[in-house]
Amino acid sequence: MLRSIDKPMDALVRCIERVLAIGLLIGIFLNVVNVVGRYLAGFALNGVDEIEIYILIWIAFLGAALVTWRDRHLRMDVLIGACPLAVRRVMALFEMAVMLAVSGFVAWQSLKYVERMYALGAVSDIAHIPTWIPHSAIALSFAAIALIVLVRGLQRITGASADDAMERAGL
Repeated sequence: MLRSIDKPMDALVRCIERVLAIGLLIGIFLNVVNVVGRYLAGFALNGVDEIEIYILIWIAFLGAALVTWRDRHLRMDVLIGACPLAVRRVMALFEMAVMLAVSGFVAWQSLKYVERMYALGAVSDIAHIPTWIPHSAIALSFAAIALIVLVRGLQRITGASADDAMERAGL
């Protein structure tokens, strides 16, 4: 079952990447329209800056989850690469345990914050966008990261897709 997750998840990751790319294009378009309007036509679109920031927040945090799925986080692994295979495997498991603990904690705390923002009905100052929307990017992305690390860890432990997981980890 764990092996069968990879292909649909790869397809989902590609789809999310496209949505994030479209979001970036929309943000750039809004910025250009606002600049041209402000300096050439004498008008400004209220709230565009907030919308652009919220788009970038979603891109950054969901992008982190996509990077986690592909196991492409930046690492300082020169010393680990010089260690024996057994040490590299232990360090990979330690890294996964730390990532699972930290991402699970951040996801839980972020979810509690999103719930409070939703209950308060807080909105952004200019665009009046509910603040739980941009904040939910953090909760969603860290929950996804925790789930991804858990799945990859189970794949490694059970040997499902072990060759792929080991290759991604450089082991």
